[in-house]
Amino acid sequence: MKNILLILVGILSAAGCGQVDDVYYERTPSSLSDGSDYTPISKAYWSQVADSATEALINNFWSSANDYFYMDFQPPELHPGGFQYWPQAHAMDVVIDAYVRTQDAAYLEYYAKWFTGVKQGNQATYGGANYRNQYVDDMAWITLTMLRMYETHPSHPEEYLATAAQIYNDWIITEWTDSPCGGGIRWRTSSYTEGKNACTNCPAAIIACRLSGFYKTLGDNDKAAKYLADAQQLYHWIRSMLYDSRTKILYGGVDVENGAEKRSTTSLSYEVGTAVGAAQELYHLTGESYFLTDAVDMANKATTDGMPMDGATGCLRSEGPGNGDGGLFKGIFIRYFVKLTNDTNVDKDKRKQFYTFMVHNATTLWTAGVHRDGNYADMFGPNWAELIPQSGVVGLQGHVSGCTLLEAMNVLQPVE
Repeated sequence: MKNILLILVGILSAAGCGQVDDVYYERTPSSLSDGSDYTPISKAYWSQVADSATEALINNFWSSANDYFYMDFQPPELHPGGFQYWPQAHAMDVVIDAYVRTQDAAYLEYYAKWFTGVKQGNQATYGGANYRNQYVDDMAWITLTMLRMYETHPSHPEEYLATAAQIYNDWIITEWTDSPCGGGIRWRTSSYTEGKNACTNCPAAIIACRLSGFYKTLGDNDKAAKYLADAQQLYHWIRSMLYDSRTKILYGGVDVENGAEKRSTTSLSYEVGTAVGAAQELYHLTGESYFLTDAVDMANKATTDGMPMDGATGCLRSEGPGNGDGGLFKGIFIRYFVKLTNDTNVDKDKRKQFYTFMVHNATTLWTAGVHRDGNYADMFGPNWAELIPQSGVVGLQGHVSGCTLLEAMNVLQPVE
């Protein structure tokens, strides 16, 4: 398979664009800003690409002894980093993506292993009870992954849904306080900070939306209504405290300094991505058009001249080292951005614009940001336009973001 990919990449890089299985693949989508030369991507090509990236994730980071993902990889077989809780969610999300894409039962086997392994790793490292952790946003990521496992598993194990609901009910929404900052969920389950962040409240709103939808499907209208009310309350707080409706920028949080509330001046990709995700889900649950308008406006700002953009490459910028938290941020944005791009309720020209941005990021990563062979083959760092060094440690976070983008290319739909 790798030889096939090498041939394909060589053709595409040399010609500027290429043809795979009679479908044109655009090499320089930045020239398509007006959508006039729109061409669909090749799913066969990107499925092979995703195979390589996701196989590298499992082969280099998965611990078969512990049933969770190592944080670091150093060839040939070293794993110097210990267990961390929240990146486990996003690594497992890539495995879920691979299962959805291929329906290969080998990926499905990781569901139950991860479900147990993460709990045990969390207890051993943090001394928590089950999946409880002092960082509320970390629990939210784990919960979202459990909901994806429930949704995508062919038998929809009730345990995944029940555990996700329990974490949300007992340890996430209970951290909502009416003051300070006019509401919102705290970042930590202690008085360490009074701050309320997008990275906690936006994922919590998505959880509430999904729980509402699942319980409505199961016929429990009372639970569905309760979770929908939570989601609306959370999003309205996000919109009032963190969103600038004039500039369309979603800021990272609000804190209290010397008794005064002070909003963050930064906007990170994962904060925008989860705000987009919450708004889009609320649109589909309520039919209220302003939710979709918000989602499109935030995504448009982030991918044109917003803070997550790197003007030099036209891609999402690096937001930290590949073995740090920031390495995961871009992948989280992509997870929700691709859903918005596929939403046929969004204006067609705007969808083409978003589609073009996705293709440009993925093309840049796969043609400029990855080694083809050797100990670091098919592995990624935090800058999608640069190769990782051929020595030292590769971080799980940076590699997972790249995998998320490449798996998302198999979900991306042509704009008809």
